[in-house]
Amino acid sequence: MPGEAGIFFPMKAYGLRVLPVLSLLLMFGCAHKYSEAEYLAVSGQLDTCRQELKMIREDNVQLSERLGSALEELDRTSTTLSSLITEKQDLLDRNIQCLEEKKVLMKQISQSNTSLQEKKELQWRMGKGYEYILSFLETERIRDQVYIVRTPEKIKVVIPQRTLFPTPASAWLTPRGSNVIRKIALGLKQLNPASIEIAGHTDNTPVAGASNNAYPTNWHLAQARAMSVLLIFNDSDIPKDKLCAVSFGETKPIADNTSQEGRAMNRRVEILIVP
Repeated sequence: MPGEAGIFFPMKAYGLRVLPVLSLLLMFGCAHKYSEAEYLAVSGQLDTCRQELKMIREDNVQLSERLGSALEELDRTSTTLSSLITEKQDLLDRNIQCLEEKKVLMKQISQSNTSLQEKKELQWRMGKGYEYILSFLETERIRDQVYIVRTPEKIKVVIPQRTLFPTPASAWLTPRGSNVIRKIALGLKQLNPASIEIAGHTDNTPVAGASNNAYPTNWHLAQARAMSVLLIFNDSDIPKDKLCAVSFGETKPIADNTSQEGRAMNRRVEILIVP
């Protein structure tokens, strides 16, 4: 170590000074009687050596203290370095976590943007489809043969029983009703919507003579009405995978069943279109 080399060098110099004196003492100690001058010279050399030894010892104490301080500083530095390494690792872990959270957030934002874009496109298709159907069925709307309603997700074409079927308890289409449905089918074929649901409805009047009637219940009657429309759509080459027919019977009234006018409104077929 540097401290040990520093101590060793003064000790070596001290030895080089003392050895000649000791050699003289050994060679002439028994046969030579020292003069006062020689004695004083040797004593002076010894005093000098003692002073140098004292200085060396003092230097050694100082070096030891400095070495102790250096070791303490090294311990503090090692502790600080260890703490900094731990903090750095914690920071790296937090950065990795933040990156993962950022990835999740970016994915959510992307999905949200995609969903928003899909909604915008749906709204655009809804608007175009609604305008197209309004224009295409303008004559029928003026004659109160059909009613067109726009919902947030669908376009609904409501066709009352009087337009399609001859009596409140029938499900076979009149010639006029068939022509209206064929025209709607032509418009839907050109519009090419994503899906078409045909829903049959009745009023709350029970079917008379259920045992001999082709439609034992209002469920059957409503289903038959929806099927009559669906078959014309099918014959008009609208893809089958876009079509479905459902029966709601008397469960979805849109008017009061206590009046004749209300019951007439409830007897209907609804075509629900998703553009």
